[in-house]
Amino acid sequence: MAEEWPIAAPPAEGRRQAAVGPLPADGDRRLAAVLQDFFLPADFRLTEQERALMTAMLHGLVERIADELRARLAPDLAEACAASAAELVADLAAAGLLRSDALIGLLLRRADVQRLAQRSAGGRTRLQRWTASEEGELAAAAMALIAARGRARDRFGRVTLDFVDLPAPLAATLVQLVAAALGRRCLVSCNQEVVRAADDLLAAMPAGEGVELLEQLVARNLGEQGRREPGLLDTLAAEGDAPLLAAILAAEACIPAEEGWRCLLGGGRQLALLLRLAAVPREEAAALIANAGPALGIGDPVTAIDTFEMLTDAEVELARAELALPANYRWAQAQLARHG
Repeated sequence: MAEEWPIAAPPAEGRRQAAVGPLPADGDRRLAAVLQDFFLPADFRLTEQERALMTAMLHGLVERIADELRARLAPDLAEACAASAAELVADLAAAGLLRSDALIGLLLRRADVQRLAQRSAGGRTRLQRWTASEEGELAAAAMALIAARGRARDRFGRVTLDFVDLPAPLAATLVQLVAAALGRRCLVSCNQEVVRAADDLLAAMPAGEGVELLEQLVARNLGEQGRREPGLLDTLAAEGDAPLLAAILAAEACIPAEEGWRCLLGGGRQLALLLRLAAVPREEAAALIANAGPALGIGDPVTAIDTFEMLTDAEVELARAELALPANYRWAQAQLARHG
């Protein structure tokens, strides 16, 4: 008679020590992660929907890069490099190579774009109207942005992240990381071929076609009068077009577009500062804060409006000069001051 498999068989004597050894370290790591997550403020914690969307975007991006690399390999090598996106992401994540502020920040931005777009009132948007503008450059920029936004969504209407949307430094880094993971998973030695494929992919990367760059182009082509059209900011907020709203405010404030986005979603004080930097009239600023404040994470619009009024011209100009500096320069100065 066959012996029934025990429910909890004890490990073999020779394996007992090896099986027990790693448990405290694994338990410590899990406890540390749970402690960090448990005490995160609710406003900072990812929702399950955001986490799922960011994960799907990351896997889709890695899969597209891997496919582009395989397309540049000989057929036999491409077949040998058949690792899935899940395997490549797991390898890179285990090595800590995906812990990039630039990458995670871009994924989080797209998740925020998806969340804010859901409050759209529907109908023909301001961006669609600009495609019929008599200003040829503005009409062309609006058309290009609409096409890019269409490319950046899947068939279910969810945002995605494509290779052309990556800033050049991030694209170069991520392509090399995926190439290294793909070469390591390949069934044959093909390091030189994979490196050449990565170089060829980066050389073929189109410039200036990313969604964020096209949003900035529309904001610039609006011109000063177009950007200051009464009611424009409130209209864009009602349409859920936070990226274009941020790009226009950044252009008016003469600060980098990424700083405009950070201030827009940075809470009441940051939004108030952005509106002052952009010289938005008090009435229009108050309407924007009151109407779009909850979606932008502002719990107390009154405090944000008070901050808008209390900021002095000197404080605004000091902030403008600070934000105009390169982000890496400001980060380095902050680190030097902390350890000086």
